[in-house]
Amino acid sequence: MKSKNYKPHPALRDLVSYLGIYEVDFTQNKALSNIYRFVPAYQRYIMFYLEDPIKVMKAGKNDFVTKSVCVTIGPQEQTVTLDMGSRHLALCICFQPSGLHRLLKIPMSEIYDQDFDTRLLMGNGNEIDEITERLKEADDWDHMISIVEFYLLKKISQVKPILPVDKAMAVLVNTGGSGSIESLASLACLSLRQFERKCTERLGMPPKQYARLIRFCKAYQLKELFPEKTWTEIAYKSGYYDQMHFIRDFKKFAGITPSFIHEEELTNTIRLHKIMV
Repeated sequence: MKSKNYKPHPALRDLVSYLGIYEVDFTQNKALSNIYRFVPAYQRYIMFYLEDPIKVMKAGKNDFVTKSVCVTIGPQEQTVTLDMGSRHLALCICFQPSGLHRLLKIPMSEIYDQDFDTRLLMGNGNEIDEITERLKEADDWDHMISIVEFYLLKKISQVKPILPVDKAMAVLVNTGGSGSIESLASLACLSLRQFERKCTERLGMPPKQYARLIRFCKAYQLKELFPEKTWTEIAYKSGYYDQMHFIRDFKKFAGITPSFIHEEELTNTIRLHKIMV
């Protein structure tokens, strides 16, 4: 598997956290499974799938659904199962906490636990089709990144302005979800109730739930990076003060307890969370 993350153009950095590309040919490694359990992430993404289409099966369903080439992923709280096909090439736009809201100008609660064909959300679907074709014809990964950056730079004058609440959310991410909600509300120059309302609009969930999701994601990422570490070690390093608190969050977001995920399962998958940071 090959992957690379790129820092965005300076003019995009309060909107986009990073741009990433990853590629894997499952036909070349029979030991690597193309079926992947993707637990919820605190980031918001627009994804381009440039080789085999991605197929998604949501919790409680029995069938995979084939997605469009370009998918916008809203705030997630449910684990999904991905069928990544035989040849997988994806370009990821990972947004700052409120970046997708600022770009789309819709409350994130309206796309909660959903994903959409990006052409339906961006106003001009032909632009997305054109970008997709250019990405498929690009000479190399750097060229692909420049295509997406050029598109985003054309949009930058139209996005909603950054607010103190957005900077407060960035602080929460940087502290691994451990910041005091009251202090973050103060940093955002808002009352606690106003802060919660703004967070729900811009993130799709209240700040306390977002903080829990950040901690859980950091823990899961550590496990993917170091599958040999025990869940107890992971919980401690991720800022959990007791095992039951960690298990409760894990069950909420992953739908299972940590004991159901073993080192062998992790080493036989591509472990996207260690890439999509």
